[in-house]
Order: sequence, then C-alpha cells, then structure tokens
Amino acid sequence: MTEEMKPAKKRLRPALLLSCVGLLALAWIATTYFRRFQRFGYVDSAIWTVRTVVAGEMKFAEVHPDLGYTCTLTELASDEVSAGLVKNGRNNGYAFEISGCRATDLQRPNMTYQVTARPLHPEMPAFCSDQTGVVRSDESGSVEKCLRNGVPLG
Repeated sequence: MTEEMKPAKKRLRPALLLSCVGLLALAWIATTYFRRFQRFGYVDSAIWTVRTVVAGEMKFAEVHPDLGYTCTLTELASDEVSAGLVKNGRNNGYAFEISGCRATDLQRPNMTYQVTARPLHPEMPAFCSDQTGVVRSDESGSVEKCLRNGVPLG
C-alpha cells in the first residue's frame, strides 16, 4: 500500500462511523414518529369497536326483548362484532369487556350494561359506554374513571 492511500483510508473510517450514527438517529426518529400513528390507529379502532358493541347490544335487545341486553361478547357475534374480539376480548391494543348487567327481577329483561375498552399499552386512553349509547373516554387509561365521569366523545 502506498503512502498516498493511507490518509484516504483514515478519513473514510470517521465518515463511515458518522454515517452509521446518522442512520441510527434517523431510524430512531422514524420509529418514534410512526409509533404515534400506530397509537392513533389503536384509539380509532377502540372507539369504533365500542360503538359496534353498543349497536350489537341494541340489536340483541331488539331481537330478544324477553332477555334485554346481554353481558357476553359471544352472544353479540355477528358481521359487525368480529370473531377475534368475541374469542379473546382483545383487539388492536385494547381489552374489551361487557359488565354491569342486572335485571330488576328475574321475570324482567336486563336493562343495563357497560362496555369498556381498557388499553393494553401505557399512555393510551380508556373508552366506555352503556345503554345510553354515549361513548366516553378517560385520558389516564382508567375504565373505572371513564365509567364514573368520562368525557363524552362527539
């Protein structure tokens, strides 16, 4: 190797290292940026799913007036409520549950229910609704707070 080539090789190493560091920084920024979009997708999906479950509950109560609302996702299985959600209660970063069902007595239909969407990832809002059909949210991610005094969505 000639003496003229040695300085060029020495200059190439820092440039290559700087390029690698730059690419890693760019990848980190892109990942952080796209994670925000993924969060928006999860939130939109959770809102849509809660609304779908509410519509399923209304349809169920209409078809089964003697029973009223149901307290299980399996009874809501239809084209609107996906089989995956019914099977494991989870969808796109949220766990869904129906609770709060109670009839005034055994001879009357169930007139109440609560559907909740609990986030499975930190820093995600919780969503909820009930027989009124109003979907509410809690930015702290608490379904209990959502049910007590959640902010209604428009």
